[in-house]
Amino acid sequence: MDNLDFNQHTSNQYNAELEDIRNALLKMGGMVEKQLKKSIQAMLQNNEKMADKVIKKDLGINAMEVKIDEECTQIIAKRQPAASDLRLIYAIIKCITDLERIGDEAEKIAKNAKFLISEGYSCEYYKSFENLSKLVIENLSQTLNSLARLDAEEALIIAKKDEIIDFEFEKLNNDIILHMSNNPHELEKTVRLSWSAKALEKIGDHTTNICEYIIYLVKGKDIRHLDIDTIEEEYF
Repeated sequence: MDNLDFNQHTSNQYNAELEDIRNALLKMGGMVEKQLKKSIQAMLQNNEKMADKVIKKDLGINAMEVKIDEECTQIIAKRQPAASDLRLIYAIIKCITDLERIGDEAEKIAKNAKFLISEGYSCEYYKSFENLSKLVIENLSQTLNSLARLDAEEALIIAKKDEIIDFEFEKLNNDIILHMSNNPHELEKTVRLSWSAKALEKIGDHTTNICEYIIYLVKGKDIRHLDIDTIEEEYF
């Protein structure tokens, strides 16, 4: 891990402001992770009350994004941060955007869960959905740990695993589509399950984005739109 020190300013207040936005980012990440886990539980355990809680809690995540964004903007305007600090602030702004979108996807899963619960629906593909969700949750959890430690090497390893999520999603979605064609009377229900699987795949993409911002923050290189092998060869 590269040596980064964001508490090196002569102004203790400035140090505190940077530490506050970092802590707020990590708190938001923890909230989003809980939202995702609860939305999956609602789906798999037929828990409508839990689905309702996820849907209501999304407003709090949205508010947190706005608050952190405003704090970052105030620091830029007031402190005129140097390059390393500006990287930190920029990375935080980008991360909270992806975290908010992960929260949105969790809300979608909860809404689909409510519909499927109301229809009394379950099918053989719930197990595959559960397996996909475990991969997605694990990646998100590890990414948040990497973010807390500013560990670019771990972030790269996690980003590589998004290919596994994509593969498992495609396999599950193809099975769901085949089920739709053989059971047209279940179309609306299976579409909801497909949407939920797609939400997990999107969460995987947003998690990978956060990994890229960690690498940018630590290495000082914008590696968006580069393939993983190129990133590893050039910057690690």
